[in-house]
Amino acid sequence: MSIKTEEIYRTLLLNSADAVVVTDIAGLITTTNPSFAKLIGAEIEEIVGHQIATMVDWHGHEETDNHKESPKEQGKESGEDESDPKPVTVLTRAGVEFVMPASRFPLTDSSAKSGKSTEEKEEEEKPWGYLTIIYVIQANSLQQAQTEFVSTVSHELRTPLTSIKGFADTILRAGDRLDVSQQRRYVGIIKDQADRLTRLVEDILAVSRLESKKLQLTIRAIDPRDAIERVQQNLTDKAKNHKIIVSVPAGLTPVWADADRLEQILTNLIDNAIKYSPAGTTVTITARGLEKEKEKNNSSDVEMVEFSISDEGVGIPEEHLPQVFSKFGRLDNPLVRQTEGTGLGLYITRSLCLALGGQISVASQPGNTTFTVKLPAATLEQQAARGRD
Repeated sequence: MSIKTEEIYRTLLLNSADAVVVTDIAGLITTTNPSFAKLIGAEIEEIVGHQIATMVDWHGHEETDNHKESPKEQGKESGEDESDPKPVTVLTRAGVEFVMPASRFPLTDSSAKSGKSTEEKEEEEKPWGYLTIIYVIQANSLQQAQTEFVSTVSHELRTPLTSIKGFADTILRAGDRLDVSQQRRYVGIIKDQADRLTRLVEDILAVSRLESKKLQLTIRAIDPRDAIERVQQNLTDKAKNHKIIVSVPAGLTPVWADADRLEQILTNLIDNAIKYSPAGTTVTITARGLEKEKEKNNSSDVEMVEFSISDEGVGIPEEHLPQVFSKFGRLDNPLVRQTEGTGLGLYITRSLCLALGGQISVASQPGNTTFTVKLPAATLEQQAARGRD
């Protein structure tokens, strides 16, 4: 490494906002930067020469027995890139632990010079140390997002709880002074707010499962028409003041998805279409196959199944479209204010689409909003397996 190159690296190391640590092959810290020292709560001089394992726990991601192998050999065996960020626990001098994303890069003396034997090249590819980067900025952003989420959730939980407590106190204080109709009305409000609270808790748990990758999926071939009809039947009472049009071509290729999650996606979108459009208007539900051309025989196969749900509501302003799928992304319009959703439905819907290998989009203008979901279609082999079940 040239003197100029070494100076550049040293400047980058010292000025990086992320915590950077260089260790030798035995895990002893040889160099670090002020960001790591600040994170640990010690001076750089107190850190250098100590084992990085006493300050950073890789949760089993760091295989110390692999240091004798070349990075290429490690990659082949593990099937993963060491540079991919992984969660690590940072232990500070004060005994406080932080979980942060980090990457580890092997440091080698490999060069591009030709004429070297295979043994020489393999020897040079063996790491003499490791560069660890702990992404402090990213971790801070995640922590801020989590704090904001908890704050918003607290507010959302407090609203129905306040209403429940208020009307329960009124009933208790008034006692016999309330006639039967007043009592029934107050109890009805309490029930509605309790139902809202239940929906909110269920959605928060769903968000937690999705973001922690703990969602259980049972993937199989599903008839799109059957899925739509089941959802439509479940929403019969809510849709009594709307005209529902369903258009699904006969023999449409099955969708390759989890049945419960597909119904959850369709339920959220159809329920929203009904809820956010005036009584007497039409909600249109369609499904169709999207084909992909084959190069060899010019035939075509259905690659994706597309579901579209359209309503004749007030529409979503263009400037608000980017926030539609965000957490608590409720919009401000008269019909929305009359409804009491959790603000998590579309975020969950989008997350479910992605978990199933699909995608979701929205297009809107005054008098028409259309949500479009594309999910993988079942192959002929998958459909045949379904028939054997």
